[in-house]
Formats: sequence, structure tokens, C-alpha cells
Amino acid sequence: MRRERGLTLTALAERTGISAAHLSRIEKGGRQPSIGSLIQLARAYGVSLGELVGDERPQEHHVVRGDTAPVHQGPDGPFATMTGLGPRSALEAVRLELAGDRPQRTVTHAGEEWVYVVRGKVVARVGGEDVTLATGDALHFDAAARHSLWSDGGPATVIIVSAPPAAVRAPHSSGPGPA
Repeated sequence: MRRERGLTLTALAERTGISAAHLSRIEKGGRQPSIGSLIQLARAYGVSLGELVGDERPQEHHVVRGDTAPVHQGPDGPFATMTGLGPRSALEAVRLELAGDRPQRTVTHAGEEWVYVVRGKVVARVGGEDVTLATGDALHFDAAARHSLWSDGGPATVIIVSAPPAAVRAPHSSGPGPA
């Protein structure tokens, strides 16, 4: 996609906040991108996360059947994209399976994140603070803060919803509504 759009690694690095060296390693298959990196790349290319990983094409609506959603292996654990409206959507959501009690790598990117614990218990480190979340708990934070997420005491499933900064969100047509 980078070449199709006539972008250099340096230009893509500027758009995503991911170093050109890391982008090069991702392109060559030497590194697997984190969920945050995939979301930043999808935004830079103007496609949905699902389109970036080859799951779907945009439509007016998008249904994900939980038991048949394509699962991809990532460095943070197996994940499935749960959204798919394409570049006109401000939201990207993934279902992420966390195994083990090890902290994942720390990331930072523009925008907001919302994490919902579907199953298990997780620890989210946002800035320097650890927040323990149990099934049914949610956490909303500025994704520009350094953050990481890991399971606490066994496997866990989370839904992560990411939105770009308000300044770069595409305007949505709301249709008929209150005047």
C-alpha cells in the first residue's frame, strides 16, 4: 500500500509516528506490528483495519459474527477486527486474546482508546499507573500516553476501540435528526 500511494518510508513514518526503520522491518516480515501500529497504518492509508489485514471491503454496515471472524496472529496475541466501515469511520475495534501474565510492549499513538474486558482479568499500564480491570470493566484513555496491557492470572479477552484525534476525524453525515 505504501508504494501504491507513492509514499516513502520517511513520509509514512511522519504520518504514523512509527520509525522508518521499524516500518522497513515490518514490510520485510522481520517484525509483526502491534495493534496500535496496525491502526496507525490503516489511518495513514485511509483504509479500515479490516481492509489492511485483508478481512473485508467497506459497505454501509458491517456485521462480524464472533465465531467466524478471521483471527490474525500478532505480537500482542491473536486478534480479530470487529469494525469495517473503511476510511469514513472514526472507530477501529479489535477483539484481542491475551495469554500469560507478561506485560506487553509499551506503545503510544495519537487518538483515544477504550478497552473493555470480555473475559478474565487484565492490567493496563497508562502513563506510570497500573489499573486492574475485571470482566465487565472498561478503561478510556488518551492513547498518546505510554500504555501496555496484559492478562493477570490467566487468559483474557478484551475489546479495544481506537479513535483518531478529534482534529483528524472525518465528518459524518448524520442524516435526518433533531434540528
